[in-house]
Amino acid sequence: MLNELLYEKNNYLTLLFWVLVGAFAGPLVYVVVPVHMLVLNKKGALLWILLGLWLVLTLSDSRQPIFSFAVNLKTAMMLVMGYLFLVMPKEDDPLRFIKPFIPFFAVAFIALIGSPVAFGGFQKTVSYVLLLTVIPPTVNLLLTWEKERFLYHLIMVGVIVLATGLALRFISPGFVIFKGERFSGLLGNPNGLGIYGFMFTALFTIVIYFHKYLFTRNQIIFVYALIFVSLILGGSRGGIFSTALFLAAWFLLRRDSIMGFIVMSLIFLSYQYVMANFESIVLSLGLEDYFRLETLDSGSGRVVARQVAMENIQKNYWFSKGFSYNELVFSHYKDFFEKHGHQGNVHNSWLTIWLDTGLAGLILFCFGWLVNFIRASRFSPLVWAVLFGILLSISVESWLVASLNPFTIVLVIILSMMGNEKFYRQVGD
Repeated sequence: MLNELLYEKNNYLTLLFWVLVGAFAGPLVYVVVPVHMLVLNKKGALLWILLGLWLVLTLSDSRQPIFSFAVNLKTAMMLVMGYLFLVMPKEDDPLRFIKPFIPFFAVAFIALIGSPVAFGGFQKTVSYVLLLTVIPPTVNLLLTWEKERFLYHLIMVGVIVLATGLALRFISPGFVIFKGERFSGLLGNPNGLGIYGFMFTALFTIVIYFHKYLFTRNQIIFVYALIFVSLILGGSRGGIFSTALFLAAWFLLRRDSIMGFIVMSLIFLSYQYVMANFESIVLSLGLEDYFRLETLDSGSGRVVARQVAMENIQKNYWFSKGFSYNELVFSHYKDFFEKHGHQGNVHNSWLTIWLDTGLAGLILFCFGWLVNFIRASRFSPLVWAVLFGILLSISVESWLVASLNPFTIVLVIILSMMGNEKFYRQVGD
């Protein structure tokens, strides 16, 4: 692992250079990084452009002032990615991934007509269109040109992010401890770390299952240990349970895809029953402090947030005001949420997209993702393990509604890989 890093040291130094310019050179980063992306593209270094984008998306989730540059930089980088899409070589049907989402985006754009947040909503809608348009063909090209290198360093960037967070836990605890209480690594909060850990578990598991030769046994153990220690220290209930659900589904689907799917469906449907008895289970194990039972009834403010969301959904049931509308609605309840110890986020992807685009938008949004899961399942039913984990994760967090975060891009990468037959070919095939 160290030898591979040293071999690619110049490329990793490039990513470090971007971070240092952003941290210490101010607005200069908004010129340096986009121009450097164009230079890298001319050199055929598409891999490092993609990995750099994922790294910047990760840093943009941080609440540390030193990484504040990443919030605006990621937008500039996505615009450059849009240009690169226009000039990059195209394989058959480069828009295959986004086509099922076209009805949804039609509704999302129409919803912005007369919206009180039309400008911000338009930006978010365009960024989502760019993500689903650009990332899949980029992944497909990398699977064609340099698959092993792409898969290996995709994992290594995730390892570096998690390892850096854990190292700072001992070197500079205040930098990675959220509000002086819970570990968040380089992510913005413990729940963000939980989502990152879950998505990276899915990504790593998929890569090593189909290409185990990329990592030694000890390296595999190390990466899983890194993920699980991060999850445990972060203490995100959603992240831990989503990861556990994914691993359980993966285990069952590997043995019998049909029975595994049936069993996992029953498990997921019984989720409410499990949660109803969760307090008794945790108390019997003596883990009430770790799982923060004092916030369980309120879901750390989530119950209150969902009540507010449902009240406002009734006002625009079938069609709504477009992306960003939920932020406007929740800003009106700021004082109310503060009384309940809540930060004012819906914390539920289903309700967020419903509040933003209406029930029509929600149905079309789910349709787009489901079509891509079905396509990937034609190559491997194991992709359904990812779906089960995600269903739980997006039920407690709103990350799937946002495009420029470090989580949605991983889902797009996973589905793009598993929906491409080239991903499954072994060396020499």
